[in-house]
Amino acid sequence: MAGTVLYEKFIRAYLQAEVRIIAEEAGWSVSKFGDIMCKSSATIKAWLGEERLPDLGNMSLICDRGRVDPDRKKFIMHVREQLLTGSEMVSNLDERAMYIVEASERNYKTFVKWDPVLLPALVQTEAFHMALPLNPKEDPANKVKNWKRKEKRQKTFFGRIGSKHSPTAEFFLPSSIFGIIDRLPSGDREAQLTRLLEVDAMPGCEVLVVRTPQVVQYAFDSFKGEGLPGAGPDFVYVETWDQSRHVVEPDNLALYDRGRSLLRADSQEIGRWLDGGVHQLAEEHTEQQHS
Repeated sequence: MAGTVLYEKFIRAYLQAEVRIIAEEAGWSVSKFGDIMCKSSATIKAWLGEERLPDLGNMSLICDRGRVDPDRKKFIMHVREQLLTGSEMVSNLDERAMYIVEASERNYKTFVKWDPVLLPALVQTEAFHMALPLNPKEDPANKVKNWKRKEKRQKTFFGRIGSKHSPTAEFFLPSSIFGIIDRLPSGDREAQLTRLLEVDAMPGCEVLVVRTPQVVQYAFDSFKGEGLPGAGPDFVYVETWDQSRHVVEPDNLALYDRGRSLLRADSQEIGRWLDGGVHQLAEEHTEQQHS
């Protein structure tokens, strides 16, 4: 399927962000980057800005010399090749488009995170992550590795709070998630609830409990650049068991904006939800069953 001009801008913005992120993670100054790549400062500045993308060979070399994880490099090269062919990017789970989400969490301004079954990754604790059942295609040996990846995302995202380009975010939780949280050991359960309240107290962040998760049946992440430097076109990320894709068309984005409005209309702030006794009643009911 041929990609649109808007889609091409979206892909370019991701690749430009990855070049900047790799250089930042490696600790390269412009001159150091130039020495490593045997390129002029003008070329490096063009790569780090929005003027030019490295070609396939240079993109591969940047990944190698920046010690990029092999799976991440594979995806970066996959996207760079698709830009050359002008195709729309729909990726299977071996070419996982989650890398775009991770890069965008560094550069975009406004976020909506919703999953009708689970907590958004950015607000999970390690105990919650480790207690989750494996995904159908997840290798048990990667469970810890996947947590480290989530932990890195959290540190990067929340490290932006209070900065010049501080993000705003709505984290929507299904009310049913408290049944899973209640099954954690007592200390882990309290740590997860504390984490949710801490995030809700951060400037620009809201943690909201959706009373009726079925009001919006499908998980999605919404990203809006709001004119921030380095942010590409607005998009929505949608993932299923077999593939992941990005939505950039304005008419389709409007559908997800309406979904966000439905979620907000049927939700309550996490502190009020817990103070209202709903969670406590569920806990007492569990204790009565065990007595």
